[in-house]
Amino acid sequence: MSGIELREETLYVEREPNQLDELAIAFSEILDRIGIEHVYIAGYVSILAGRARSTEDVDVLIEPVDEPTAEELATTLDTEGYWGPAMPLTSMYEMLENGDPIWVAPTDQITPHLEVKIVDDEFDHASLSNAISAQIDGESIPIGPLELQIAYKLYLGAQKDIEDAVHLYTLFEETLSASRLETWVHRLDVDAEYDRLRDT
Repeated sequence: MSGIELREETLYVEREPNQLDELAIAFSEILDRIGIEHVYIAGYVSILAGRARSTEDVDVLIEPVDEPTAEELATTLDTEGYWGPAMPLTSMYEMLENGDPIWVAPTDQITPHLEVKIVDDEFDHASLSNAISAQIDGESIPIGPLELQIAYKLYLGAQKDIEDAVHLYTLFEETLSASRLETWVHRLDVDAEYDRLRDT
């Protein structure tokens, strides 16, 4: 089996977990324990799928949480040895309610950190509700569907985003759902960018 393979809605990653993976796996375990639905998206998905590039953050979307749940998460993170490099974890509910992302990192570390956001638009909700599983060294975390990740990266349009889209598309072209990918391409109005991607 190759090192990275997409089979039946699961991304299999056969390698030792790196620092980003360890951060994502540990945070996922905490969220699962509290019962908070979540999904990893954006640049981290490309890195997980073998793209060699640096990043300072791991983007994670979570379902809306009430104040007691946010407080439980903040307390659990504090107990487990995490802090908020940009603001105290005790501000979590207020920050999330305002639509602001919160940073979470192992104590005394600033990068890499998790950037945690509440699902906002239809694309966030689609990432959460259509999440697939990534298996890394026997551990499992939820990631956004690759078809949506590719289309959204084309929509963002920065150099690194285009390169992420090219990486994911080239690697998984044979196993992606073309119809789902084209649906998101149309919804995000990136048909021209997608045509260029297919020609690369």
